[in-house]
Amino acid sequence: MRFSQTDLKILEQLAQGTTDIKRIAEHLQKSDKQIYASSQKLKTKNILDLFNGNLEPKKMPHVTFLLHLLQKNPNLTTIISGSGLAILRHLITPKKVTDIVQEAGVSKTVVYDKIQQCLAISIVKQKADNTYMINPDIWSDLREFLNALNIYDETTDPRVPANSTIYHKNNKEILFSNNSSLDAARTAFSAYEQYGLKLLLPTTYYYLPKKDISKKDVFIHSLHITEKEKDIRHLTYISLFYAKYKNELTDVKHPLLDNIKQILQGKHIEGYPPLEEIQEKADVYDIRL
Repeated sequence: MRFSQTDLKILEQLAQGTTDIKRIAEHLQKSDKQIYASSQKLKTKNILDLFNGNLEPKKMPHVTFLLHLLQKNPNLTTIISGSGLAILRHLITPKKVTDIVQEAGVSKTVVYDKIQQCLAISIVKQKADNTYMINPDIWSDLREFLNALNIYDETTDPRVPANSTIYHKNNKEILFSNNSSLDAARTAFSAYEQYGLKLLLPTTYYYLPKKDISKKDVFIHSLHITEKEKDIRHLTYISLFYAKYKNELTDVKHPLLDNIKQILQGKHIEGYPPLEEIQEKADVYDIRL
């Protein structure tokens, strides 16, 4: 979710009890048309409703937390706007800049600039291992908002049907599953058949924007899904795919894959399929482990 400074200024007005578009426009020295256009965007993001020239915020935890936050700290609009929110939501737990870049889909320069802004007012603190995180002692209310937003965002996105399960997303892409036939690229386990592994699946895994997805990305998407929904069957499928194409997947890094490599070398790890079980499936697909 991304907000402009105007979006946040409108929400700040709502937090202060001003709901009429004309009055909000006067306070922000904007035209009625500008406020109406921004309000429509906020409505699309499911933040508020618009009734006869009046705005009403949605009664949802993340919206309530945001309004309280802006009421107490109006200067936060500069920090949260643009890519700020995408960066901050990944700092609930300690993260390195490289991790934030990958997870948020934002350039390293933008991440560094935003972190410097946050350090200046103690929103973020730097730890000894060069990781950064929200300062919970000073900004506990910001952390509450980010937690609520993440919970909402994990289950909702305007790009996909409401009954979808979301596994990974940023501003540029989204990985999800749905039981319906959709105009999106099939990926992860739903694309394994293209590579000689026909599977019976209870759902279909999709990627947007629709495009041709490489073998490597199909595999990475499988890891994202299994990271969120750890399933022995998924781990077995990933093991088979990796065993068949490992020479083409040497640069893929992921904790699940690290464990699978150890399993394929004969090590037993709790929660993972044993080598014998993977070997049985490999024999069916004529894969050499």
